[in-house]
Amino acid sequence: MILKKYKIFDKIIILRYPKPTDVQDMMNMINSLVKEGADIAKSKPVTIQEEKLWLRNSIMSIKNKEKVIILAEMNGVCVGSCEITRDNYDVSRHVGTLGIGLVKSARGIGIGTTLIKTALAEAKKRLGLRLVKLYVFDTNNIGKNIYTEMGFSEIGRIPKGIYHNKKYKDDIIMVKSL
Repeated sequence: MILKKYKIFDKIIILRYPKPTDVQDMMNMINSLVKEGADIAKSKPVTIQEEKLWLRNSIMSIKNKEKVIILAEMNGVCVGSCEITRDNYDVSRHVGTLGIGLVKSARGIGIGTTLIKTALAEAKKRLGLRLVKLYVFDTNNIGKNIYTEMGFSEIGRIPKGIYHNKKYKDDIIMVKSL
């Protein structure tokens, strides 16, 4: 299902929900982020089998109103995704956790911001979420600035909560009310 279609410069951008045929594109995207050493939670490449299983389970979770995943397609290729997953605990079902990844060639032109805004709107509408949290590495200054501009506030940090690229980093927790 296409949620948004627009043009940036000469690039056609489509924001939509994933489908099973996206598996190769999504694997390529996540593996390019791993290879780059991007500030994401994955540090090892995924196999096509792992990605197929993840995507199958994710599509089921979307149908069961446990998460939203919005893909960003640029000129027909998946270049990013934003996922918001509902908390499992009975007492925090109104809270979701956001994660986003965007390949290098798609950064700095507003796709990530539009992707997050779209995912937040979908999470509020489809899942009824009232609060979204995210975790961002303290070294990810661009991400922290974007999240702050979008209304997220830092509420805490876990010192040395991340071990990434052979370095300990603080894991910053940010929240936004919907």
